[in-house]
Amino acid sequence: MKNKLLISAFLVLIGIAIYLWLKPDDKSAFRAEMRDFAVENINAVDKIFITEKNGKSVTLTKEGKIWKVDGKFTARPDAIETLLLTLNKVKVKNRVPKEGMPQIIKNIAIQHKKIDIYSNDEIIKSYFIGGKTMESDGTYMLMQDASTGLNSTVPFVTGIDGFEGYLTERYIAKPDLWRDARIIYFPEMTIKSIQMEYPAQPSASFKIALSDGNISVYPLKSNTAINTNPVALKTYLLNFKEVAAESFITEGNKKKLDSLLTLQPVFILTVQDNLGNKTTVKGYPRKTQAGETDYAGQVIEYDVDRFYGVTMNDKELCILQFYVFDRLTKKLSDFQ
Repeated sequence: MKNKLLISAFLVLIGIAIYLWLKPDDKSAFRAEMRDFAVENINAVDKIFITEKNGKSVTLTKEGKIWKVDGKFTARPDAIETLLLTLNKVKVKNRVPKEGMPQIIKNIAIQHKKIDIYSNDEIIKSYFIGGKTMESDGTYMLMQDASTGLNSTVPFVTGIDGFEGYLTERYIAKPDLWRDARIIYFPEMTIKSIQMEYPAQPSASFKIALSDGNISVYPLKSNTAINTNPVALKTYLLNFKEVAAESFITEGNKKKLDSLLTLQPVFILTVQDNLGNKTTVKGYPRKTQAGETDYAGQVIEYDVDRFYGVTMNDKELCILQFYVFDRLTKKLSDFQ
């Protein structure tokens, strides 16, 4: 009887020890700051630096109410919102069992992302983001002491309350994926004029002038307005509230960009706002890979879904979709 009680007491002690090891909110085993991944005052964050083990990196900086990518481009609002939410809500779900620690630390060392979070030019949080758990419902993370630069020796499984998944993909280190893909953006319709030029079809080219609530359409080389279908015209103008590229091509794009600029574009679209600022987009065909076919199985020379776009004063190359731009590339006759 006495032996049974001793065994029972021993098992209870083991259970307590395991519980204390796995318990996520126990701060006695490790320094609290080495398990505190969340940024409480997220509004104070004004700079974020994310790197990957492969050398890719991105710097996000807050300028007023706008976030910039590497100091050049506006960041996608949705991606910024998701990242800031993650930085604010991420928390420890449980500890990694002792027997699994060496392998998890090794995995993080081999392949990881790292984030440094700043406020007023001072680093306030720094940690490594590893891979997902076997069940894909948690993310391995390891803290770095922001003041000393020393790494913690204890990784944790992290997550966000109410979210069943892993967080690694939210820490994006590729500048292309952070860029705001909008190339035309007039949500308040502050447009003064629109000009659409088709170099190979001059008779289809046109310009639209907006002034004091009046809208006039002209052949491109004429100052005589044409009679228009007002419904078709107003529907057309609404398409300019927001137009996005599918993606930007920034890596190794100079050779392709220079090559396209020697060719005649299919169209040149120029939108001017009420302050005189101009946004110009040039469209060029995109050649397919050898042997590529259309939906009917016919070999095609040019992509039927996408084409190249050149914008931002001929400095940026992007991929555009016919599905989006078919609403913008109207001809003069479409308004008559």
